[in-house]
Amino acid sequence: MSYATNLLSRGEEIVFESRQHWFAILAETWAWVVAVILALALLIFLGTNTPIFGNTTIDGIVTIVLLVVLLGSLARIGSVLWAWRNQEFLVTTRRIIKCEGIFNKNMGDSGLEKVNDAHLSQSWLGRIFDYGTLDILTAADELGGIEDFHMLADPVKFKIAMLNQKELLERPDLAPPRRYQQRDAQPEMRRAEPMPPRAGSDRVSEVHSGPAPIVGEARAAEPAPSSQHSGSDLATTLERLGGLREKGLITNEEYEAKKHDILERM
Repeated sequence: MSYATNLLSRGEEIVFESRQHWFAILAETWAWVVAVILALALLIFLGTNTPIFGNTTIDGIVTIVLLVVLLGSLARIGSVLWAWRNQEFLVTTRRIIKCEGIFNKNMGDSGLEKVNDAHLSQSWLGRIFDYGTLDILTAADELGGIEDFHMLADPVKFKIAMLNQKELLERPDLAPPRRYQQRDAQPEMRRAEPMPPRAGSDRVSEVHSGPAPIVGEARAAEPAPSSQHSGSDLATTLERLGGLREKGLITNEEYEAKKHDILERM
């Protein structure tokens, strides 16, 4: 994971990423490339011919110097390439980030809401090879804001991504819904079925409809004071009360009280 990615805040995402064009490497290392070519050519020449200066000691010293120049030039070119690979020019959902450096990091950033304008300059060669210099004007320039993006690769795409994200930040209604906001449809809500009353509760005497035997059936089976019941009906009622007691839907006290009332009416 890159250095700048580790510094992203919660919910911040990278929208566009770029770095300097590879022409910037050539512009910085062309002299070192020439030195490598010359040093390598002279070393090959010294190794395949008789001593140039007529003295092997002098030729040896020249060879050592050429080797130092060759290795130093290669090291310089390698460091430039390494630094180029570590460049991070980012447009995120909230900021513009410019991060450079191999061991010592130099990072500058600016919030998109502070961006006032962006000036892009491209030469005819830059238009052909797609590079340019992007000058971003922010409200924090006087306090040391982001420096210019010199020889930026894909400068047009970088600028468009920055302006689009700035507009989305200022007008969130234009932003498309994110993936984590696209949730599956909620299941249809169902009405919870009433739980059977527990033994000893006040709902034991309530009347419930349904094929399953519940406490209310005992109350529905209870004869009204003004009605006449046969002995078989009272016996059936006692059996049903006994079944409710065995299932734990009524307590022994409730069963005995109901049984006592029914026996008094027989």
